[in-house]
Amino acid sequence: MQSEKTTEKPSKKHPKKQKYPYVILGGGSIGLAIAKEVAKLKKGFLIVDSEHTRVEALRDESYEAIEGDINSLKSLKEMPLVGSEGVFIMSSDFDANVTALKYIKNVSPKSFVMVRAIDLITIDDLYSEGADIVLHPPSIVADVALTELQKIEIRGAAWQLMNYLKSIDPSQKIGIVIHDNPDPDSIASGLALKNIADSLGKTADILYYGMIGHAENRAFVNLLDIPLIQVRDQMLSEYSIIALVDSNTPGKNNSLPPDTHVNIIIDHHMAHENTEIKSEFVDIRPDVGATSTIMTRYVQELDFELSSHLATALLYGIRTDTNEFKRNTSTFDLTAAAFLYSFAEHDLLSQIETPSMSAETLEVLGEAIRNKKIEGSYLLSNVGFIYDRDTLPQAADHLLKLEGISTVLVYGLTDEKIYVSARSKDIRINIGDIIQKSFGDIGSAGGHPKTAAAQIPLGVFSGVKDRDMLLKLTEEAVTRRFLSTVGIETEDE
Repeated sequence: MQSEKTTEKPSKKHPKKQKYPYVILGGGSIGLAIAKEVAKLKKGFLIVDSEHTRVEALRDESYEAIEGDINSLKSLKEMPLVGSEGVFIMSSDFDANVTALKYIKNVSPKSFVMVRAIDLITIDDLYSEGADIVLHPPSIVADVALTELQKIEIRGAAWQLMNYLKSIDPSQKIGIVIHDNPDPDSIASGLALKNIADSLGKTADILYYGMIGHAENRAFVNLLDIPLIQVRDQMLSEYSIIALVDSNTPGKNNSLPPDTHVNIIIDHHMAHENTEIKSEFVDIRPDVGATSTIMTRYVQELDFELSSHLATALLYGIRTDTNEFKRNTSTFDLTAAAFLYSFAEHDLLSQIETPSMSAETLEVLGEAIRNKKIEGSYLLSNVGFIYDRDTLPQAADHLLKLEGISTVLVYGLTDEKIYVSARSKDIRINIGDIIQKSFGDIGSAGGHPKTAAAQIPLGVFSGVKDRDMLLKLTEEAVTRRFLSTVGIETEDE
């Protein structure tokens, strides 16, 4: 094991026989910074630089360093590069970096190679030559600066929320409204906000319209004993303060009356264009993958006591909304999940994730398979009348696994609305935008690049009493709108 400091200066000759786990080509400021980090890992390393004075300075600091020209194949052959675990090519000479990269990948293809890019234009060139990682220092500085700015922003938002909650009179009840037919991210976010409010001596309830139909969501609520209240009749009038989590507009993904004044909005979805938001506290962050991530950061910034149940809920919320970190995932989602991991109850998570499939879910899946219509790589299916709208995304997920299918649209009806669930694995399209363009003008619609949903009031169709005719009319309307948006002409056009 090699430490950062040594007691003897190494020989100036090329150490042909000695092997080093890591070799750093270029001893400037970036190469030196890498050397210091590798030294902390107690790994052996060698620094190579073409400038004699710099090599002597490195040796004076007790680093192992030799002179060498990485733009010369003769010089590269004399360096102990073959068999190294990792090589860092950090010179400021692009041609020299390419020469060294090609040589290393030829003589030691298993070595991990990180290469410094001189500008943004050269990044693709270095990857095409076999670089495992390309480092562009200005971009890294910009990313770090942006990350620090985001940290400052969310720290300020956490304390603004705390101060606003403190200002609420104890006699006022807070109604935390989550999605209709809520998903884990909205439930967990609502639970976090309720716990923060409770810690300040405020009365807060988590409210939802619709029902909890998805088997995993029911298991999630029951196993974690999450106190949800289904909104009925004039219940909302009991609450002086209204909070929206995982949503940002009354009537969008929730059944709040559109003219409802919302006091608190916390969400990770982009607000719809031309939507004016007037609330005492607003924090909308479309750059993160889950509202649970935002709530986790609040908990961290406020030094709030985190229970195992809340940690489990938030972790599950992040995991489900990012599709196990494969969709719309940011660094903040990953660090929030890492923070929650040690607090979470993993046995409970396992129970939540393996519930039995309900009879209705199985029936809707069967209908979706029987009624499927395929246009190229698009699959559309009308499953008819449904009781539980959460069966639709489950059916869509299954149908997306069919060979040759890249995008799925599954929809069903209740007595009042048409519910649409869409899934896509086509990297060329944003299914959230497509669903918004298809149905946003006649209902509530939107989503993410890979998942989306819509709720469409039956409107003029509500007067149709014949159920078969109603199914046919809605199928024609939904199919025509969707296929027109994606550029596929229907037979009647």
